[in-house]
Amino acid sequence: MTAVPIDHSHRRRRLEPEGRRTLSPVRRNSQAAGGENWRPISWAEGRKILLALRIHAEKQRRKGERTGCAPRNKADAGGISFGAIRLAEVLVGIATKRNGRLEPSVRWLAKALNVPLKTIHAWKAQLKRHGFLDWRRRWVFTGREGARGDQVQQTSNAYWVKAPLEALEAAAKVLAPRKVEEDDEARWAAMPEEMQASLRAMKASAARRSERGAQGGRISRT
Repeated sequence: MTAVPIDHSHRRRRLEPEGRRTLSPVRRNSQAAGGENWRPISWAEGRKILLALRIHAEKQRRKGERTGCAPRNKADAGGISFGAIRLAEVLVGIATKRNGRLEPSVRWLAKALNVPLKTIHAWKAQLKRHGFLDWRRRWVFTGREGARGDQVQQTSNAYWVKAPLEALEAAAKVLAPRKVEEDDEARWAAMPEEMQASLRAMKASAARRSERGAQGGRISRT
């Protein structure tokens, strides 16, 4: 049996909608790439942002609640997972090395952290809900002519890492220079209980090592 092609010449091609510039798909609220106001971030500032994120993640987590839990309602920001903190570490590292310029693709981040694309989107949403990340969707020209002008296509987002004032103040208390009359317990008061217990254990372990080293020195001298 011989196949006979169907004639579609009578059909008219649907015209491009007036509300769109070209037929190239672009996400809503995207802007032209270029002209971003990149703000340089020093490593000390990045370290402070990451510390503020860790303290905030422990503070906002309810007892018995897993990390990274979804928001319960519109007023709830949900949790911050350990993966979201890993993502923030990668973003801060890029921003500090490139004078604040931060525009990695989601695919690159997924490969760097060895996770699916949807996981990166979930971690980004967690950081944004808690005020530690913001971004702007962007498009670029493709160099091809479209029905009503140059065609455009989606490109990677422009990101900015930041931290809420309350979280930065909590981190500043931890990073403040230690005074002679200041006790460790007073410095740790602003930190979560789990972190305080970990610091006490580290302090006790350091004291034991120091004591064993002193005893070994006295034995060798004798």
